[in-house]
Amino acid sequence: MRNVLRATLVLVVLLTAAVAAADPVAFVVAMKGSVTVTPAKATVAVKASLGKPLERGDKVKVGPGGSASLFFSDGNVVELGAGSSMTVGGKLASVGADAKRVGPGSDASAEVFSRVSKFITSKNRQSGVVALSPMRGGGDEPSPIAVSPRRSALLTGKPAFVWRTVPQATRYQVTISADEGQAWTREVSDTSLAYPADAAELAAGADYVWQVRALSDTGPLRDDESTFHVLSTGEADQVREHLGGIQQAAGDSTAAGYYLAGSYLVGRGLYVDAAHEFQVLTRLDPASPGPHEALGNVYRTVGLTGQAEAEEARAKNLGGGN
Repeated sequence: MRNVLRATLVLVVLLTAAVAAADPVAFVVAMKGSVTVTPAKATVAVKASLGKPLERGDKVKVGPGGSASLFFSDGNVVELGAGSSMTVGGKLASVGADAKRVGPGSDASAEVFSRVSKFITSKNRQSGVVALSPMRGGGDEPSPIAVSPRRSALLTGKPAFVWRTVPQATRYQVTISADEGQAWTREVSDTSLAYPADAAELAAGADYVWQVRALSDTGPLRDDESTFHVLSTGEADQVREHLGGIQQAAGDSTAAGYYLAGSYLVGRGLYVDAAHEFQVLTRLDPASPGPHEALGNVYRTVGLTGQAEAEEARAKNLGGGN
């Protein structure tokens, strides 16, 4: 009897915690200047941050000269101008006189919102693609030299390859392999390789391993490898359709478009494309720590720890530690 009561008590606690932890109905996806959020049933406002989840009853307030863009689960982006405020009232975006609804949303909005939410709120941002890659163990292992694509899904079967310089290397050998064996190999003196024009496009829906080997006149110096997955044609078409919907929803808010696109791409395991979106955003909004935090998360997910730490340091210097 005592065990039954104990089990019942645990179940009640878990259910209570689940109810208390409400799912976000919106996110801050762009901001400029002073933007604060007063949580529901609270009186003290806190400083907003890029990607901040919003629940029902939260009040967003924009200071003089500022602006904010909120992405709602109905697929709409709402823009708040200087001096305006808005209380999040539910799943659908209730737009007041001082807010502007951008884009009509779309039938795909639920999945897009889910993918964006997964990246922003989840502590474990790794997808099944990551598990395909061989992991280097131990802190004494040298930094990886294979940079991109690295443990990522891809939209195209003709990717470009990027790696780090290896001291004393005079050339690099790049080899692409699948379960059936080697697809092709090339030698170049640079640290990047556009997809060879004379090589057949890689098959959609297939997994590949690419290896880069640093060579000198006396022999091999170092090598590294990673995996990537080419999406099926149907999956790639769906991603492109969703990205179009994101741009439509973001409207004139360029920063919101890049942040949403990057977050969505991470949710699909498309880390190469996601990194590009966040890299553009760091240049577009150089004073904001949020884009550097997001980019650092991508680098850490694919195993580029040094680059992740550099982005995290930039975010901290810009105020991300707060």
